[in-house]
Amino acid sequence: MAHVIAIVSQKGGVGKTSTAVNLGACLSAIKRRVLLIELDPQCGLAKCFGLDQTDMKIGMLNLLRSEAAISDAVLAANPRLPRLRYIPSNVKTSQDETDLFYTLEHDKDALSRIIDLMRSDYDYIFLDCPPRLDNPTFSALKVSDSYLVPIQCEYASMGTVGRVLRAALEIRRYHNTRLGIFGFLITMADKRAGFTIKVVQEIREYLKGRVFRTIIPRDPKVAECPHRQEPIIAYDLNSPGARAYIQLAREILNNNNGPKTVDDR
Repeated sequence: MAHVIAIVSQKGGVGKTSTAVNLGACLSAIKRRVLLIELDPQCGLAKCFGLDQTDMKIGMLNLLRSEAAISDAVLAANPRLPRLRYIPSNVKTSQDETDLFYTLEHDKDALSRIIDLMRSDYDYIFLDCPPRLDNPTFSALKVSDSYLVPIQCEYASMGTVGRVLRAALEIRRYHNTRLGIFGFLITMADKRAGFTIKVVQEIREYLKGRVFRTIIPRDPKVAECPHRQEPIIAYDLNSPGARAYIQLAREILNNNNGPKTVDDR
């Protein structure tokens, strides 16, 4: 039975989609069945697998409207990663984006119905959310078992964490009592920057044991995923970014404590 994880952040450019793609790829390489679901209208996840907006035929928008079967929307991510699948958002226009928001708002159980039909087919289902605390993100938190928050290793990113925690606490209190914290992930850490150690220390002090031990470094190879159209482990297994995501996948599989709730201290 799949563990459903929403990847959320109020700030863009923190490595949210990169984490979905590369963590999902690493977990699948360790023989876990992984599904990535794109709820971000920007379609960044689909681009990482070589799917252009003009090539999208069926996606989450169609499933939410009950216009297609799930089997028609699930796509193979990479021939070298047979256990990794994804569903694009299939949002091509501003009207499509409006329709996505409208459908999630007016059929509040639509996403839950879709997820429930796929839980038995995967070990992990990751929901890649927009870089905002709005309808798609709230809908994802309502159906997820836990949530993962990437935090860019800069002071500016730290200021948005409290808003995510408050939003998750509200969702848990009124809509999804099982919602827990999967973890906070420090991303884009530059070892050459003098403030990096201090930022990491402050993040760990603030969030206590909720922060993953693994830190994702700033690595140009990670940023090449949309251009390469595949996860980093498929084109540069020995890069710092690839090694970090492999380490993160192992840390997750070795963690037997389960996600903490938003009330844990």
